[in-house]
Amino acid sequence: MIEIQNLDYSIKGKSILEDINLTIPDGQFVAIIGPNGAGKSSLIKILLGIWEIQKGEISIDGISQAAWLKANSFGYLPQHEEFDRSFPATAMDIVLMGLAGTIPLAARLKARHKEEAMAALDKTGVAHLAKDLIAKLSGGEFQRVLLARAIVSRSKYLILDEPEASLDRPSVQSFFTLLKSINETGHTIITISHDLNILSEYCSFLVCLNHRLHCHNHTDLVSAEIIRNTFGESVRIIEKDY
Repeated sequence: MIEIQNLDYSIKGKSILEDINLTIPDGQFVAIIGPNGAGKSSLIKILLGIWEIQKGEISIDGISQAAWLKANSFGYLPQHEEFDRSFPATAMDIVLMGLAGTIPLAARLKARHKEEAMAALDKTGVAHLAKDLIAKLSGGEFQRVLLARAIVSRSKYLILDEPEASLDRPSVQSFFTLLKSINETGHTIITISHDLNILSEYCSFLVCLNHRLHCHNHTDLVSAEIIRNTFGESVRIIEKDY
């Protein structure tokens, strides 16, 4: 379980997050929604420990975030990750990067590490691409490889920042179906997204954020009024054109 209490964050005097109080129970498929600049990615970076807490507290599994991060890690799929797709790396090579934090420096990879990576690739449906160069992969296939890298970190928490950003509509549906199946095996999934149609279909818990928290509740309990309060009066729920 993740608990955030009285969290404030500002950059150069500008308030980014204000009075955030949020509890995420284990096993939820959580979506964080809000307009651009609402503080969604900032909240994720603070949760991951990339940015330090300025004010407030975060606890994970009953202990402080700082103590938890010393012994654990999050599986993380960032919104933009620069890869030279011409670099001669295979899908397996990319997934093995997810084990970097669990293997001592200068230690050699063992057979069990490759078995773990292959199991993660199998879980995301791309085990048959393990030996393929990343240059040959489609956008959807590469996204699944990156998800396998997040899974192989052995964390029960998976965090994704707009995973649908580089995918077409069929690939988005397929990817979120995959995420739901992973969630059903016990992982807590937290994703940032703008696609309310997809989120209402797959996610169980919605966090509406616009610098302040407007709602955190089960998806089917979120009303049009809450959406307006989060995005403003001009918002319309539309089908995203991928």
